[in-house]
Amino acid sequence: MRFINTRKIVEELRRIERLERLRNLHFNVKPGYIFWTFFSFISAFFVVVFMWDSSWPSEAVLMLAIFVLASLLWITEALPLFATAFVIISLEIILLANPGEWRYLGMSDGTVLNYKMFLNPISDPVIILFLGGFLLAQASVKVGIDKALASNLLRVFGNKPRKVMLGLMAITCLFSMWMSNNATTAMMITLTVPLFAQIPEDDKFRKALVLCIPFAANIGGLGTPIASPPNAVAVGFLRSVGIDISFLDWMLLAAPLMFVMLIVTWLLLWKMYKPDNEEVEMRSESHKIKGKGYYVMVVFCVTILLWLTDSVHGLPTSVIALVPILGFTTTNIIRRSDLNSLEWHILILIAGGIALGLGLKTTGLDTIIVDYIPKSDLIIFPALVVATVVLSTFMSNTAASNLLIPLGISFATGFNDTELATELGIGVAVAASMAMSLPISTPPNAIAYARGVLHSNDFIKSGVVIGLIAIVMIVAGKWLYGFIL
Repeated sequence: MRFINTRKIVEELRRIERLERLRNLHFNVKPGYIFWTFFSFISAFFVVVFMWDSSWPSEAVLMLAIFVLASLLWITEALPLFATAFVIISLEIILLANPGEWRYLGMSDGTVLNYKMFLNPISDPVIILFLGGFLLAQASVKVGIDKALASNLLRVFGNKPRKVMLGLMAITCLFSMWMSNNATTAMMITLTVPLFAQIPEDDKFRKALVLCIPFAANIGGLGTPIASPPNAVAVGFLRSVGIDISFLDWMLLAAPLMFVMLIVTWLLLWKMYKPDNEEVEMRSESHKIKGKGYYVMVVFCVTILLWLTDSVHGLPTSVIALVPILGFTTTNIIRRSDLNSLEWHILILIAGGIALGLGLKTTGLDTIIVDYIPKSDLIIFPALVVATVVLSTFMSNTAASNLLIPLGISFATGFNDTELATELGIGVAVAASMAMSLPISTPPNAIAYARGVLHSNDFIKSGVVIGLIAIVMIVAGKWLYGFIL
């Protein structure tokens, strides 16, 4: 009688599983992505070939090739966005700093660049600021104060459909000013589950309840420097050219636009998806703050208060961001597993954008490009705002900001106009958050789309209108008041 050797069977199954994983790792890359990656690098190579004998300095030609490569990789997403950021930093070190002292590389005038300057964006103060924001959000979600506050605030708005939708949008917008838009959207959509049970399946208002949440999350991305990655890119690059934007200054510039866009979006969605029965009463579940939630709230409030009063106490916003970092990690509220789960790829992407802008400035390519742009902010400001909304509709809004913010700010600094540089930096950043006309335009849109209630056409019909209104308001705000609303 033959006995079955179970140990060998288990080992064989594990071997097959490992082979399957390797096969998936090899063939999970789409052929189209391979083509676009190859096309991007070839395009950058030909930029060098055709421009090398031009009147441009060699470092400007090399930087142009890096810029073209980054643009194509970010637009096509042939590589992960954060991987492209690493490509940018690596090429700037090799081609511009030239630590290997290779011929034809480095600065044409013999200036030696320290390669560390291109690594510094990874530890830029704005990265620490954003990390502090991440930990605030992570701790809030972990102890449940996000759901507790949201459910209690929602009851303030009453039970009628119009007010419930306004409440959902206002709370989502408020949370998105301080938390990840993705986390806020996921949380708020979860909170709508009890509300959905009170609405007939054929009532179009169901779409409004889902659609209003990602739109409000995107709009909330305008409110603070930590609300969205494009904001961090703008603050970081403005800082690199000697323009410091305080936390309160940003809010004073962007919050009015955020408030108006929230009301406009609410009215638009209500008109498009009005419920069949406006008299129905809708009630949400209640959640309570427990245990460590009170401590997290104290740290949260202290941090925000310090951010808003930085002009009084003099502490930089990035230093203040250490309050939640220390407050949560030393008390074990944020554990190693929590820290590992943070969106580090976003921080790398922001660093890549800052490094790209630094390369443009260091090589003088920004000045060369600006010479080809019409010398009028009557053209450049609306052109960049429109370009940002269009690009951000089809690609990552952070990647679009990484490409356009350095160009806009370089245009303004070429005329020593710090006010215009601030307007362009913030204008492009807030415009990036206003692109929401496709399910793929923003992660909050994608999360809402996955709920299974919406179709692409629902995003297009309302998102295009919201984007056009936002463009008009941003441009009008600049001309009417001399700064972004």
